[in-house]
Amino acid sequence: MSTNDLRTTTRRMLAFVRPHWRGLIGALLAFIAAAATEPLLPWLLQITLDSGFGAPRASALGPQLPSLNLPKPSEPFPIWMVPVVLIGLFAARGLFSFLGQYLLQWTVGRTVLDIRCALMNALMRADASNFTQMAGGTAVTKLVGDPQQAVHLVSNAGLTLLRDGLPALAMLGYLLYTNWKLTLLTLVTLPVMALVLKQVNKRVRRVGGQAYEAQMALSNAVDDATRAWKLVRSFGAQEHERERFSTRAQNLRRQTLKQVAANSMAQPLSQLIASVGLSLIVALAILQGRQQGGTPGEFLAFVSALLLLMSRARHLAEMMQPWTNGLIIARGAMELLDLPPEDDRGTVTQHSGPGALRLHDIRLQYPGSEAPALNGLSLEIAAGQTVALVGASGAGKSSVVHLLLGFARAQGGRYEIDGLDSTTLSLAALRSQFAVVSQDTLLFDDTVLANVAYAQTPDRARAESALRDAALWDFVQALPQGMDTRIGSNGSTLSGGQRQRLAIARALYRDAPIWIFDEATSALDTESERAVQDALARHQGHKTVILIAHRLSTVRHADRIFVLQAGRVVESGNHAELLAAGGTYAALVSLGEG
Repeated sequence: MSTNDLRTTTRRMLAFVRPHWRGLIGALLAFIAAAATEPLLPWLLQITLDSGFGAPRASALGPQLPSLNLPKPSEPFPIWMVPVVLIGLFAARGLFSFLGQYLLQWTVGRTVLDIRCALMNALMRADASNFTQMAGGTAVTKLVGDPQQAVHLVSNAGLTLLRDGLPALAMLGYLLYTNWKLTLLTLVTLPVMALVLKQVNKRVRRVGGQAYEAQMALSNAVDDATRAWKLVRSFGAQEHERERFSTRAQNLRRQTLKQVAANSMAQPLSQLIASVGLSLIVALAILQGRQQGGTPGEFLAFVSALLLLMSRARHLAEMMQPWTNGLIIARGAMELLDLPPEDDRGTVTQHSGPGALRLHDIRLQYPGSEAPALNGLSLEIAAGQTVALVGASGAGKSSVVHLLLGFARAQGGRYEIDGLDSTTLSLAALRSQFAVVSQDTLLFDDTVLANVAYAQTPDRARAESALRDAALWDFVQALPQGMDTRIGSNGSTLSGGQRQRLAIARALYRDAPIWIFDEATSALDTESERAVQDALARHQGHKTVILIAHRLSTVRHADRIFVLQAGRVVESGNHAELLAAGGTYAALVSLGEG
């Protein structure tokens, strides 16, 4: 990760922090108040030693801070004053530190929320091709885990900057006031420390990026093994998956160890440089005290302040590692913001029509593909007609669905819906005309009712009607909470047939003018399939229905059947006409394929 990448990511992070500037200002003021108490500790130590144990001599290390009306040396030192001031000092610092950390974390929480929402918005707008190229689990990791971890690391670095940087400045001011010559000598070590830490930080960036990539690879391996658990077990591939996981886990361990080693280099190197400077300054302070005279309190106060400054400086030196690691993770998460959006050029935002479709000379080729998916395809579907698309695997049936729904744009030809050029419709307006049941049944971890009325206002009577048509109502009635029963992740508590029927009910509930059933009844038994077909028959003439099936028995009653081959329509007609023609359809029927 280059320096320019770090700067760009920092600017993007700041854009999310900026709306919550009030929380940052409040945290800054609280930490400034806490930092103001820092120089009072060595000052209190000096007063205690010099005024509490005897009369002070003339200062050798520099001018003293104002006495704040403390008793004169000749007067008895009030013993109660030290514990009272000390307790009050730590109480004030603790209060202001708490307020600062609370306000900072309030800002962090709001920032993480905004980042996650922005990433989700980008994901929902992303072009369909992004999802085909994205590894499993990547979006979840980058959207859920990465923002929290990135902002946590960066905010911890920011907390260190405020909690240690401000007291360091206050302590530096105290030291300059006390003895500016020795203090300036101390600062000579800072450029050396900065140079060393710059070199360390380069390695942190490099190994940090490698560790992040290794972590993503491990997450993808886990996602593959859990998502395809049936395939893994049916192939007896448990050992293969264990070895695959172990290889990636070992790589992550090595990369993490390199990252820890790089992060750990900063502390000992900064301590070594600081110790050289500190030993030199202490020796000079002792020499100056012997030659010019001074009190033990003055010397101890100066050295204590110097040690506190060095401690704060060491923490600040270590700040760059979590800051850099956080930005590396943030950069990976914010890659989602750079996903190309869908080509939504349409200006018509609302459309309501009967559902007539016309495709003329459509040419569609996916990026990276050698052959076109659709090659001069033409077909016309009247409103209220039930049609079927059949053909061997790879004939172009799924590509027609992708085209109809706007998941893919044709490079040639014309696609009309109700006589309108589809490109004039916004994608939302285009897709509002369709209800789809795909061969890959997808459900949500919610109630039956929420799944049936997905993204729409729930209506229990309407949902019941859809469930009855999908031959699922009797089952839903028997559930503990009926339609209010949760079904688990992707309907994990349901059987395959029940999941498919619930997806059919969802499409029926949508009540769009065009219904697409892509292998929608493949997991149903004969009785359930017949019930669904009867429900579709009741809507025949009122809805445009597109059936895609390999089992040709499910399309026999379609008004028209389009036979696809090599991305074009080679035959069309009803079941009897196509059988009589003795062409491709008849061959598919005889082979039992489609």
